[in-house]
Amino acid sequence: MGELDDLFKPMLKHWSNHSGEEGARVGCALVCLQSDRRWELDGHKRFVPASNNKIWTTLMALNKLGPEYRWITKFGIQGGTLYIQGGGDPSFDEAAAFQVAQSFKKQGVNKLQGPVILDDKRHQDAPWGTGWMWDDLSQGYCAPVHALIMERNRITFHLNPSLDQPQIQRISPRLCQAWAKVNLHWSDDKDAEPNIFQRSGSGQYRLEGEVFRGDPMVQVAVASGPNFFAEVFLNVMRECGINVSENIQVIPGSFPDQVDQIMLWKSAPLKSILPWVNQDSDNLVAEILLRSLSLNDQNNLSLHEGIQRLRQGWEEESVRPPDAFVDGSGLSMYNLSTPNALLEALIWACQEHPWFSVWINSLACYGHSGTLKDRKMELPEKVKVVAKTGSLTGVKSLSGYFLFNGEPAYAFSLLINGLLNEKNGEQLQDQFIKLVASTVYSSS
Repeated sequence: MGELDDLFKPMLKHWSNHSGEEGARVGCALVCLQSDRRWELDGHKRFVPASNNKIWTTLMALNKLGPEYRWITKFGIQGGTLYIQGGGDPSFDEAAAFQVAQSFKKQGVNKLQGPVILDDKRHQDAPWGTGWMWDDLSQGYCAPVHALIMERNRITFHLNPSLDQPQIQRISPRLCQAWAKVNLHWSDDKDAEPNIFQRSGSGQYRLEGEVFRGDPMVQVAVASGPNFFAEVFLNVMRECGINVSENIQVIPGSFPDQVDQIMLWKSAPLKSILPWVNQDSDNLVAEILLRSLSLNDQNNLSLHEGIQRLRQGWEEESVRPPDAFVDGSGLSMYNLSTPNALLEALIWACQEHPWFSVWINSLACYGHSGTLKDRKMELPEKVKVVAKTGSLTGVKSLSGYFLFNGEPAYAFSLLINGLLNEKNGEQLQDQFIKLVASTVYSSS
């Protein structure tokens, strides 16, 4: 693959000169999985990986927890008091709440006086990751991490794209009590991101700036995962015909050892949740996966213990863990990985991971699914690219596989830092993919 040097370096120089990104740093690594022939450019250097951090997280979570792993949320009713204990289920939503409430109704629960006791103690860390940007914390992709999670701890304001000015058409989940003042304008830029301001501790928001008309919605983070869970669940109970006191008290507490009526809700299996992380790049779910690595040891969703288990897990597989790893999602600028290290993780996954087929099928596919759905390009016949994307301010990353006849043929990692415009990073990614595909498949 020496010919890549002769082709990639001039392409990189042309890109940097014409995009104004002369100061950006680029590192990449590539391997033929059959022959182990390798090529790299600054593959040993450290980069902020953004959501390529999720590669480390999801591979190890799947390896340690297994594809059928499920999280459990516990509900109990004792003498008019409702107890809810969170277990970190990232998939619990309004539809699940209806099933639980209807089950209680069938058991003869017709009235709830309160109080409601919320047990969120299985997650005692801060609700946000180390190094997350404070001005992003109201965005839906920065939803707070809790053991009690409803609708991934975010609210979606759906806008009416037929109007000249964006206005709220509906809100989901339907039975939340959120409200927003809207001062938005339509944009043709798919990366347009509105400014979100939240009234402290409330479900009241102010939305300003621009929003992409082709995806007319704004997602915001809730103020408190447990309180939001209770708000939606109590409204669901009311809609199911259970008389819930209007001023019912909601307080933190512990789930008792014994209750009259108890119900355990099991989440969807990990294998069905994995695409939310690797295709759609959901940060909250990635953080839950990392913290869930600690459950076997202490039954708590611990960030510190999760990171320790992740590092130990990679060392046990004789793969060097990332140089700096502080969260499961990659939202933090404190994370550091090298293209070579990510490449080794991808090689190990392909050759050793017991559930590799589950994992690779959870990745986004160029031009077809997830965060790569809109990336159109012509590839050689029978060639597809599946990968994990990553994006932060000044950062673009892409790591994954070239598939030939549906089987992994090459693994690669391309990390770009110091960008003035992230769209320029996407252009370089596309050029890299096209160059590698045309080079290795024309010579093979």
